[in-house]
Parts: sequence; structure tokens; C-alpha cells
Amino acid sequence: MSSEHTSSDSPPKSSGYELEYLLELEDDSLENLDRAKLAATPPVELAHFIDRLENEQRRMVLRLVSDEVAAEILSEMDVEASAEVVEAMQELRAIRLLEDLDPDDATDVFGELEDQKREDLLSKMEPESAQEIKDLLEYDPDTAGGIMTPDVCSIKDNCTVDEAIQAIRDQAADMETIYYIYVVNANDELVGVVSMRDLLMATPHTSILSLMKRHMLGLLTTSIDKEQAAHIMAEYNLIALPVVDGNNRLVGIVTHDDVIDIIQAEATEDIQKLVGAGADESIHDSVSYSLKKRHVWLQVNLFTIALASCVVAFFEEQIASLTFLAVFMPIIAATGGNTGAQTLAVVIRSLALEDIHQTDKVKLYLKELFKGILNGFGVGLIGAILAFVWKQDIKTSVVVFISMMLTMGISGFCGAFIPLALKKLNLDPAQSSSIFLTTITDITGFFIFLSLGSWLLL
Repeated sequence: MSSEHTSSDSPPKSSGYELEYLLELEDDSLENLDRAKLAATPPVELAHFIDRLENEQRRMVLRLVSDEVAAEILSEMDVEASAEVVEAMQELRAIRLLEDLDPDDATDVFGELEDQKREDLLSKMEPESAQEIKDLLEYDPDTAGGIMTPDVCSIKDNCTVDEAIQAIRDQAADMETIYYIYVVNANDELVGVVSMRDLLMATPHTSILSLMKRHMLGLLTTSIDKEQAAHIMAEYNLIALPVVDGNNRLVGIVTHDDVIDIIQAEATEDIQKLVGAGADESIHDSVSYSLKKRHVWLQVNLFTIALASCVVAFFEEQIASLTFLAVFMPIIAATGGNTGAQTLAVVIRSLALEDIHQTDKVKLYLKELFKGILNGFGVGLIGAILAFVWKQDIKTSVVVFISMMLTMGISGFCGAFIPLALKKLNLDPAQSSSIFLTTITDITGFFIFLSLGSWLLL
């Protein structure tokens, strides 16, 4: 391949700032940023940069860009940071930026504002924009109503194809995006959907009623949980889902970009909660915020570890007589803990994907118990051989082998049982499963190992 051809295939380089360059800037260099280069920098990269700044520094950078760019940056920033900026900036500019945001993005920001500030800004916005945001604020933010955009393209069921295309043109300027064309009756009740392809292929005088599909996949109500909405979109491979109220009136759509954010956020939260960190915590949070999120679970962990220590203390005399038991205790606990953690990760993922049903539970418990025992057989066999090489005693090998096999079997069972039991109690399985699992694994592992050791070796 020639160098000329390679050059022509290379993507053009942006004339804006590189994110790495912005992140290395000193605080006193921010006011010297070039306006033209900022305007040429992708808003999402500026958002990543501004998220890391102090609030006054954020305002300083936003003053260097147009209202249109600033609104795009705010929509890409962490919503709490966006709200802090809006609260601190001049009121007239704050109103302009909020009116430039898509209604669902603006609603997210308003949801983080202080009540008085929210009322002040809404009272001075354009009445139509303010009313849209007020309506969206009525919905729970964790529901389809809370994440939908009310900008949805719809046509009447009594029109022709030619009339429908004209109606779409009239609405297009106010739409965030147009994926599907929804058909409503005179009462704005959703009665069907038609694709742009079908509209363009049909003759001008064709009736929409004869063209639309009445059975709609992925129809959401405003109260459905946003995670469930994400699962529905993934299941049916759609890029937008219609949302209706209790009277079947079309009130908005949930778009694929919102669902991607939901899935990413939920996955991140589950990972962090598994180890006792805050669900929404990041490395850029303050020390005090992180302590508040983590410390309580460390205290709970201290209490549960103390329970396992009580089991060890109960066998204090036996350990004193057979000191090698203390050497193998961490091995028994670690293999059991890892077995349970593997099961726990798979089960929590399956819960998140709604793959586990009521009839699956008993079968799941037995299967994970069997997996743990089989893994324990293989790992325990190696452990028993190592114990024999070290101690030259068959009884010691038997103790290690049986302890590992039983502990890993119980750990596999508990890794499945604990998260499902917590969910049954309406508790978050991701938040505390690992703490309870570690406690049960340590207690049972130590008790089995030390009991067998006392019985066979003393």
C-alpha cells in the first residue's frame, strides 16, 4: 500500500484540544484557553475535563464557549456537576442553556437543584419549555417516565401518506430525533406505528390506517422501572420505545442513548456495591463523601469477621496442639471464598438480566452445590497431596481433602442462595451479598476443617 493511499485513508485530525492536554493544564492556564480550539473540541471531551474542575473553574471554561456548545457540554457532564454550575452561573445564561437542552436532560439538571432555585428558573423560562419540565419532574426518575423525552413524532390515524409526511416535516424541527412514526387517534391515544420506509414507499393517497402496525413491541408505561425498560429494548432490538400514560395516551419515547447510560450506570453500581463502595462513587469524589459511602460497610464487615474469629477461638486448644492447622486455615477460607465469589458474580449478573425465574431456584442451588463439590474434589486432591508431602501423614491429607470439598460445595450453594434470598427480602443483592458470603464461608470452612482435624488427628 502506498503512503499516499494510507494518508488519504487516515481520519482527519481535530483542530480542537486533546483531552490529555486539557487534563494536564495548570489552574491558572484555564483563562488562556483558545475559544476557537474549544469550539472545535468535542463537547463530550470538554465535559470529561470540566467534570474534574472546581465549580468556579467550570464556569470560567464555559464562559469561553457559545451557549449552544455550553448546553451540549452540560448534557454530557455528570448531572450533579451540571446542577452545581447552573446554580452558580448568571440567571439569564442559565435559563438560555436550560432551554437549549433536550427536555429530558434539562429535567435531570432541575432534579438536582435546590427547590427555590428550581422554582425561580422555571418561572422565568419560556412557558412551553417550563411546562414540559414540570410534567417530567412529576415522574419518578427511576421509571420510564423519568428518563423519556416528550419530543415524539406522531401523526393522526385518519390522514393519508401525503398528509403524514407533511405533518412530520412540520414537527421535525422540534424533535430531538425521529426513529419511528407513532399513530394516535383524536384523543392522542396510541393506536399504531409506521416506519419511514413504509411511508416513503407508499402512494400519496394511501390511508395510514391500512399502513400502520397495530401490534407494537416494547410498549412502556410511565411507571415501569427504567432497568426493565432497558431489558425490553435489548430483547426486541429496538432503538426507541413508546411511553404511554394510564389512559394509553402517547407521552414520550425512551431512546437507545438513554438505555446505554442506564445499563452502564447499573453495571458500574453493581460492581462497586459488591465490594461495599458507594454505588455512585468515583475516584474524583471528596474524602468525606467516600468515607460516608464506605465506612458503614467496613464496620459491618468487622462484625462479621469477628463471628468467624469466634469459631477459631473455640478451637484454640486444638490449634495449639496442632499448629499446622493454622497454616491451612487461610487456604481453606480462600478456596471457599473464591468459589462463592464466582457463583455470586454469575448469579447477580443473571438477576440483573432477569434470567432467573421462581422455578429455577432449587435447580440453581443444587447445580451450584454440585459444581462446588466437583471443583473441591479437584482442588482438594492437590491440597491433600501437598499436605502429605509436607506432613507425611495420610490423616492430615484426608482432613484437607474433605474440608476443601465440603467448604467449596457449601460456598457454591451460598453464592446462589444469598443474593436470591436478599432479593426476596427486597434488599439489594449487590450491596451486601459478598459480606454475608465471606462470613458464612469463613465460619463453615473453619468449623469443618478444625472439627475434622480435632476428630481425626487428636
